Amino acid sequence: MTDEQKTLIKNMRSQGCSYATIADKAGASRDAVKKYCQRHRATMTVAPISSVALRCKFCGNDIPVVHGRKQPVFCSTECRRAWWKAHPDSGKHKAYYTIVCAGCGRKFVSYGNAGRKYCSHDCYIRSRFKGGNGNG
Repeated sequence: MTDEQKTLIKNMRSQGCSYATIADKAGASRDAVKKYCQRHRATMTVAPISSVALRCKFCGNDIPVVHGRKQPVFCSTECRRAWWKAHPDSGKHKAYYTIVCAGCGRKFVSYGNAGRKYCSHDCYIRSRFKGGNGNG
């Protein structure tokens, strides 16, 4: 690695550039840049702030942005949980199975378990023990 590349790596890393961006400019591999930064403790001193302010999808509060990381959607775990609780149909759920209960004969929907046989624990007990009295 040349002295020009080393200087470029230190300068770009101090400005908050990613390893991949630095590697493209310096003409080196990303792993070589990463290893050099780790060995010489060339770290980001200032993380640039995005010009676009991000807002929480649930509460609308500002979200701090860290350059070089995935952009957050929620400001906290509480907001994420509350939003998903309020919008359960927004996900990509594909594992719903309609099954007929072996105990009572009613149809029920099972998520993620196609081999389920009973709609509830009570149906299982009634079917298994013929009324739940334990006499079989």
